[in-house]
Amino acid sequence: MTTTRRCNVAVIGAGAAGLVTAHELLRKGHDVKVFEQSNRVGGLWNYEEAVESDPLGQRPERRIHGSLYASLTTNLPRDLMAFDGYTFDSVGGGDDRWPRYPGHAQVAEYLQRFSDDCDITGRIRFEHEVVCATPAGQGWRVFGEPFDAVAVCNGHFSEPIVPSLPGLEHFPGAALHSHNYRRPEPFAGKRVVVLGSSVSGADLARELASVATVHFSGRAFTQTIRGRDGIVRCPSMTSLDGADAVLTGGGRIRNVDAILFCTGYHYRLPFLPPPVGGRVRNNRVRNVYRQLLDIDHPSLAFVGLGFRIVPFPFFQRQARWFARLLAGAFELPPRTERRSALARELRRNRSAGIAERHFHRLESTQIEYLNELAGQCGDEPVPAWFGELWREHKANTLACPGDYHDLPLKAHGPTVVP
Repeated sequence: MTTTRRCNVAVIGAGAAGLVTAHELLRKGHDVKVFEQSNRVGGLWNYEEAVESDPLGQRPERRIHGSLYASLTTNLPRDLMAFDGYTFDSVGGGDDRWPRYPGHAQVAEYLQRFSDDCDITGRIRFEHEVVCATPAGQGWRVFGEPFDAVAVCNGHFSEPIVPSLPGLEHFPGAALHSHNYRRPEPFAGKRVVVLGSSVSGADLARELASVATVHFSGRAFTQTIRGRDGIVRCPSMTSLDGADAVLTGGGRIRNVDAILFCTGYHYRLPFLPPPVGGRVRNNRVRNVYRQLLDIDHPSLAFVGLGFRIVPFPFFQRQARWFARLLAGAFELPPRTERRSALARELRRNRSAGIAERHFHRLESTQIEYLNELAGQCGDEPVPAWFGELWREHKANTLACPGDYHDLPLKAHGPTVVP
């Protein structure tokens, strides 16, 4: 099909997803305006020392967008993270001398250079928080301006989930979400429970263990075991009894000084009108085709809903699919087929025992997913080196979860790395 359509597109957010979406839209000849609530690009990769007034992040006076702690480094090698066509080295937006797992400031620098080099920065309206994007005919209105399409790239690591925990309101110690954690020093000498056995929980348990007695609690652990690293791994907390944490199975952690919740984040779409913005249920954005496109409003895309992914290339390929769709490079299936595709995806997940709240977790299927997008929009498949490096890196993290940053990787992409 001849690509002839040129659209005026609003991109919400100037983090990694918003920047690469703007880039792919511009490559296909679309007009683009990016709306960013802060005064700089980079989104969650912009570190803020300040924390919110509510340590649990439920009712803060001012929402802080990022969730970085001071020592954070990437949990992926930078050659895997790089955008296609923009290496994470001195030729592209990085530096050959940077470590293979760079720190957050280096990632923010890479994104700023990408924005400048790709002619995006001048198209961003900074300090423009989108509070309402309204359907208008076949298009949309944002800040009163008409647009043919909207790409939502607002991220989903800002509004903490804190599970209901009986007794929390009477806990005499400190309770905070990892969103508001910055450094280990305030916990020196204390007995700390890190609740949530995913990636952030593992990282922060290790960091805190350098200064505190750490109990790492989560569904991944069925019994209490002290590891060689000094961390006590134990089943999930079910309640609090004063300063004691009660565990699944009846065990206890006595005299807890602090609880750090590493329990994830909500998806929020407050700027979209009902029923579009109100369709988040059980932390799943409903009514989306291919984890990406609103079924009833095919001019509305959600770039970056997936998690446990290699984010930057993932965002880029989703954005490329949307840019080509708008340009008329391929035909979208009818609405009934789009609904059927979503139903099949849900049935597959249920039969595999995948909880609804994990609908957007694409870790083991992300390459297959991206190749399906590529086949539909006429893009190249994911290169072989990408899968090889991903699998080798993943094996390292499983074999040496605390030291994988130090292990060599044989596979590599175009980026120059140490």
